[in-house]
Amino acid sequence: MVPRRLSLIVVCLPAFLAAQERTTVGGYGEIHYTNRTGPNSPGQVNLRRFVLYLAHTFDDRLAFRSELEVEDAKLESGEPGGEVALEQAYLDYRLAERLTLRSGLVLPPIGIINETHEPPTFNGVDRPAFDRDVIPTTWREIGVGVLGSVPAIAGLGYRLYLVNGLKAEGFSAEQGIREGRQEGKEASFANPSLTGRLEWAQPGLKVGGSFWYGGTANQDSVLGNGTFAAPITLVSADARYEVGGIMLRGVVASISVSDAQAIDARYGGTVGSRIAGGYVEAAYNLLRPLAPASSQRLHAFVRHERYDTQASVPIGIAKHDSLARRITTIGLSYKPTYNTVFKGDYQVLRNKARVGEAEVLSLGLGYQF
Repeated sequence: MVPRRLSLIVVCLPAFLAAQERTTVGGYGEIHYTNRTGPNSPGQVNLRRFVLYLAHTFDDRLAFRSELEVEDAKLESGEPGGEVALEQAYLDYRLAERLTLRSGLVLPPIGIINETHEPPTFNGVDRPAFDRDVIPTTWREIGVGVLGSVPAIAGLGYRLYLVNGLKAEGFSAEQGIREGRQEGKEASFANPSLTGRLEWAQPGLKVGGSFWYGGTANQDSVLGNGTFAAPITLVSADARYEVGGIMLRGVVASISVSDAQAIDARYGGTVGSRIAGGYVEAAYNLLRPLAPASSQRLHAFVRHERYDTQASVPIGIAKHDSLARRITTIGLSYKPTYNTVFKGDYQVLRNKARVGEAEVLSLGLGYQF
């Protein structure tokens, strides 16, 4: 016969374990209005992103997290634009207090925006162009890795992943490595890649450095059959600082495409052997001196981006000065709550060749929950 106290434990244990499980639903989204100068350029309104976040905690060690994204409101056969895609889908298993194992569709921890890209977290209606053409946000690949903090140094965290590599056949002069991403769809693991980040955080300050290294040949014998055949090396650094009502941030990145000449010969492109650039941004909360006790914010900001997807080119490849881009953005971001925002900005788009230049007025709203 089971003792009474033990029988109560046996009966209550399943209910106790079930109580540890919980499911979380969230999401974010944004709507943009853009009006570009020039003939035949009417204003355009677009539901740019609608994202659902779904997470489930199985117990105090194991959790699942995912995001499903719809871009441009809908995806319809025969029409350009629109996308339905998983942005993240991974399991976290806490091995120790400062060590977690992560596996699944993950975001390479490069720069500021790729991991933290919800509309209320950045100024400007759209994400910086640098985070589209140099760091190909939103960048996600399948892999496994570890993350945590370093006990000996307060505020120092790390992330390190082994993921599937890029495909050189997608590289281009205009968009760099962007179309080489595999994004979790039948991704080839012929060229595994390493990516990681160190980040030091203190009150009001975050400083980080990131890297990516891996081959891109995808078993194309013309480019090589080795694990790291036709490699790319990406390094970046970023910093964020906030004091009083002042907010500063900046990012730089450089990508070396070691076998750009062979890639160009193989696929008939003009991929640069080096892609580089960055941006700096300054913002001030205008409500701080007017209503210092208010939780609302009104950020006036200016951001300047400079990047070139053909910073260097292989011998025999013509360098296009139009790819040396300069973008200056000024604007306002009003946040009635920390997770909602109304934005407006004006962009001046310039390049070294002085062709295709324009100004763009944008308005937008965004949320996360």
